[in-house]
Amino acid sequence: MTLASKILDFKLAFAGGVEALMEKIATQFFNYPQVPGMPISQHYDSKTQSLVDYVTQLPVHNTAFPTPAVPLTLSQVFFGNFPALLTIDRTFYEHKSDGFYNFYVPNYKNIFFLPDWLSQWIQINFDISVDTTSLEVIQQAVFLILIGFFFLVEFRMKLYWFLTINPYTRPWVYLISLTDWIQDFMTGLSPVILGVDLTAPLILGLTGKVADSLNHLVFTMPFLPSEGQPGKMLIDQEVTDVILFRYLPSLWYTHPIPDGLKEFWYTQRRDIFNFMQKNYGHLDIEFLPNRILKEMYEQQHVTKSLIGNNSDDLSTNLVSNVALYSDYVFDHFIQPQGNFIVDVMDKFIT
Repeated sequence: MTLASKILDFKLAFAGGVEALMEKIATQFFNYPQVPGMPISQHYDSKTQSLVDYVTQLPVHNTAFPTPAVPLTLSQVFFGNFPALLTIDRTFYEHKSDGFYNFYVPNYKNIFFLPDWLSQWIQINFDISVDTTSLEVIQQAVFLILIGFFFLVEFRMKLYWFLTINPYTRPWVYLISLTDWIQDFMTGLSPVILGVDLTAPLILGLTGKVADSLNHLVFTMPFLPSEGQPGKMLIDQEVTDVILFRYLPSLWYTHPIPDGLKEFWYTQRRDIFNFMQKNYGHLDIEFLPNRILKEMYEQQHVTKSLIGNNSDDLSTNLVSNVALYSDYVFDHFIQPQGNFIVDVMDKFIT
């Protein structure tokens, strides 16, 4: 028997021993061979599985970052076009049973909303209800800031390609200082592959991801995001998956309705005011503006004051008359003269 044969026998014996040992351990501690193994996919209950299947078939809201250069005027040809958000539009509609402030948004896989607590806090503390223009301006401003920061980081990367330029001299040092803080923070976290620092590419990727996410953010005022209901609507002769927000917003039931909105209903849109009174008046919600409520309170207060004063005057006069003529009545009992009853009645009447 050659040495090679002995080595082969030793390998087979060693492998067989390890196999037997592992099988014994698996049988003793892991109930082998009845173990089915690791599941390939996660198992859900029927309700969760139907939701997963629904989300899987939804389309994706496609956007591009940075925004594509599509100049429309001569100035945009030379200086570039203004970066714009490609947001998901809300479509408001009126319905005789749903109300006047219903809207729907197309449903996408990558659509997202503010958390309920944040949406509620914004609506209550900043008096934002139906009109979300201020939030959209902030959204656009943050988007532009992120784009500007993105191009600064990109310029910092390109600056190192020119070996004849010292980036730490004026005016370049001013541009470098604007991105140094994030560069210093990410340097210890980003990996170095083959001597190449990946800090700048990671910063660009994270900035682009955050900025692009603003395209998929939808504000749901005056509703809370959790009040949305998935559904389908016929849009442009096509059945489209949408998220519906309709009926009465929950915040209008748990908190006072903004006074500016109630004033608008009362003075300019009486049809909305009448609809709210008719359909939700039983919920103990105040739909009258504060101005009208104040006038009603003052008028009621004046009326009560007048009634109270008249009652006091009547009681005072009656007591005074009784006090004045009590002696007169007593005298007639002692010394009756003339017609007593007629005289007393005449005194009270006069």
